[in-house]
Amino acid sequence: MLPQTLSESNRTPAMGMQQGKERCRRKRSLARRVRLGRFLIVAQMVVRIYGGYKLIQLWGRFVSDKNLAAHYARHHRRSAELIYRTALRLEGWFVKACQFIGSRADILPQEYIDVLSRLHDRVPPRPFAVIRQRVEEELRRPLAAVFASFTPEPIAAASLAQVHAATLHDGRRVAVKVQYPDIAALVELDLRNVAFFIDWLAWLEPRYDFRFVIRELQRYIPLELDFLREGRNAELVSRNFAARGDTRVVVPRIYWQYTTPRVLTMEFMEGIKITEVETLRRAGIDTRAVAQLLTEVYLQQILLDGLFHADPHPGNLLVQPGPRIVFLDFGLTKDLPPEFPAEMARLATAIVMQDADAIVASFRRLGFVTKNGSAESLLVLGEALLGHSVKENKAYADPTMVEHFNRELAQALRKDPIVEAPSDLVLVGRVMGLLSGVGKQLGSEVNVFATLLPYLVK
Repeated sequence: MLPQTLSESNRTPAMGMQQGKERCRRKRSLARRVRLGRFLIVAQMVVRIYGGYKLIQLWGRFVSDKNLAAHYARHHRRSAELIYRTALRLEGWFVKACQFIGSRADILPQEYIDVLSRLHDRVPPRPFAVIRQRVEEELRRPLAAVFASFTPEPIAAASLAQVHAATLHDGRRVAVKVQYPDIAALVELDLRNVAFFIDWLAWLEPRYDFRFVIRELQRYIPLELDFLREGRNAELVSRNFAARGDTRVVVPRIYWQYTTPRVLTMEFMEGIKITEVETLRRAGIDTRAVAQLLTEVYLQQILLDGLFHADPHPGNLLVQPGPRIVFLDFGLTKDLPPEFPAEMARLATAIVMQDADAIVASFRRLGFVTKNGSAESLLVLGEALLGHSVKENKAYADPTMVEHFNRELAQALRKDPIVEAPSDLVLVGRVMGLLSGVGKQLGSEVNVFATLLPYLVK
């Protein structure tokens, strides 16, 4: 028996190495299948939506405007439902993208808003067992050792994490944000897939060249996966408002002893979701005052502080009586270069004064480049930011004004697309788009010129 035993002993390391290689091979194979599967799901969605709109454009030659509008409305609804189902299926980054789309009530058809707004903090949650394990691994203690109570059902489930209400042993109520275990790999994978289709669209429809946007997404979304960074951002924004004695903005306190890169424990905040207009009114809160306050606090952050909360979708904004605005989720918070606020102020001043040369010069100093080098697209973009509101004395979210601007911008970009845009202004533009969408829902009557002027003077 001894020779056989020695022979088996000699074979064991080789067999172990072979088994390890086989596990690695299966793991790589599974990763390839997952990537291919997600790619094909997105491809099918893109083809169905894009092809549907192209067919309607062709069909429009043979039907009345009324029938054409009905066809578009049906395809808007079908497309929105398809995007919604795809986001729920793939989760991760796609949910975050849909949250952005679902906030753009100022520029998107109502069918998209109705469907995709359902994703604001109503994403299907992960099982509590997964969340419990994640928290205990991160805090290196049993859940009961840290929290006196921890609700199994989340109070919010978002694209990258979900939030649970809990109570510390000293009685303080907290909200615990827990990152999904596999989300980082999915974000990286989906960004690569979406980048492919953005490149494809830019080739097929040159006027819709959004490659600079995907580059910014690739840069910023991974930052949202670091909850230590998010906690520091929250404290910085809070200190900036406190330094001015401004009590109209509320930021939850961070409990650092129970926070890691993937678990964030913060003060539990009460409030009404900013787009629950009827609930706000029943509480005696003037929604137009909320829209005015929201505009002012963002101007302060961008033009005075150089640091701003860059993800103001409705799930991240609560309102308390006063009104006071509660900011949640500081994962996407932008620290602007020292020269940027001053340049933004110069651009805003040029737009207010309707100085075309100064507008173009400021955009170019900020880093904007158009394909043909002409000024028309930059001037129309200036109108988009502020120009229409100033000239026509209308609210930033006025639907008629926004519709008129959209037509002008589409025409200008067909002639001379914007091919490069500064990362800082991409986020500022995204914030303004979200604020415009929220403002429309609040019935905004913000006078942009009157609101902006004090900040330009400062």
